[in-house]
Amino acid sequence: MKKTLVFLVLINIIILLGMSSAQANKDALARAQYMIRQINAELNQMKASNVQIKLEKQEVDKEYKKLKKKYNKLTKNSDSKSKKLSSKIDNIKQRYIQERDAHLETKKILNEVTKDKNSLSDLSGRKTDKINLCVASNKKLYSINKQILLRYEDKGVWDSLTQAEPFSRLSQVEIENLVDDYQYQIEDLKIDSNL
Repeated sequence: MKKTLVFLVLINIIILLGMSSAQANKDALARAQYMIRQINAELNQMKASNVQIKLEKQEVDKEYKKLKKKYNKLTKNSDSKSKKLSSKIDNIKQRYIQERDAHLETKKILNEVTKDKNSLSDLSGRKTDKINLCVASNKKLYSINKQILLRYEDKGVWDSLTQAEPFSRLSQVEIENLVDDYQYQIEDLKIDSNL
């Protein structure tokens, strides 16, 4: 820009020198001086602007250096935090896998215990039924034995004589029938000993 202005000034000076009239020389000289003043004003303005730009550039460079340091620090912190978070995530994953495996094992054990409990509950029910049957049979046997003892107590001399009577043997048959009847009742109430 500076060279262009100088070139324009020189062209105007040459034109002025080439003119023959004095008035034209004065006008051209005045124009050239005006242009030189204008060029100098623009040059001073450019110098001031250049100084301002250099100052702004220095501020921008300072700010850039600060931001770059901050960025590098944040990047290092970010990398460090990223590694820590990655480590924590790995630990959490391992704990999750362990907890899941423990849960599955506990569930498996619970299923086995539940099966065993149900099996024992069924067995207990069957045993309870057999015990109840034994108790009921025992009560009936007690009743039968009581009847036998009552009949034996009530057996008097006459009953003994009729039982030994050799001709009709009726009493002997009645006694044998009674014994067989009691025998059948006792066998019906007998419980298998495999509880």
